[in-house]
Amino acid sequence: MFDFHLHLARLPHPKQLTQLLYSGDYGFIAIACEPWEWESTANLKKEISTKNKPFKTSYGIHPMIATQVSDADFERLKEYLQADRSASVGECGLDKRYPGYGENGVQEAVFKKQIELAKELGRDLQIHCVGDYSRVVTLLKTAHYPPLLQPANPVPRPVFHRFGGDAGIVRAALPMGAIFSLHADSFKKKSTRAAIPLIPAENVQFETDADETTFAGNGRSASNGDVPEYSVEEVVQSLKERWLAVKILWENLKV
Repeated sequence: MFDFHLHLARLPHPKQLTQLLYSGDYGFIAIACEPWEWESTANLKKEISTKNKPFKTSYGIHPMIATQVSDADFERLKEYLQADRSASVGECGLDKRYPGYGENGVQEAVFKKQIELAKELGRDLQIHCVGDYSRVVTLLKTAHYPPLLQPANPVPRPVFHRFGGDAGIVRAALPMGAIFSLHADSFKKKSTRAAIPLIPAENVQFETDADETTFAGNGRSASNGDVPEYSVEEVVQSLKERWLAVKILWENLKV
């Protein structure tokens, strides 16, 4: 199992959870999409990572906070990425639910800066899109991301996190070497379900996108904000079940 998009720092018992996942058969990319999460994720990696089992990370600025970031935040982001040479950039992108979404707005400017950062450092780009996938593809093409790939080096690549686009987006993004990271929500929309079989298996990954909201509610008591008290073993089991459910949905659709 490899979870292509997981917010470890936002989950209950993050250190114990990371240790248990890391020592078992559940790999992941730990996504950090705002400044406090960068620091927490970097600290988890520092404490737990070994040479034999790489701890994969991604640092970026989510569109939900695009209107709040400063030049200093971008400098810090670059420092985290330079310190972690295997890290991806993101998640970043566009989201119509948050301020600054309009064309040439703040979200677009923040996304463009991260595209350029991914180009400069030669990193994968974890892309968030709620809204206009065509606009995201246009921004990538305009920025010439990804640059021309070397045959022996498949990175950098655009990664369409929690993919929800249609067949046209698949056809437009595949020549870029795009990875389509599938979540249970990817199978809810008819146009996306029709598009998924067009994606070669080598361009597909699975994710839970688990964060603090994943384990909220369900009648559980909470001692820390809105995060209920779950044991680390319960969280691990839930992650595995969620990941497997996505894989099964994909396999059934491919038949």
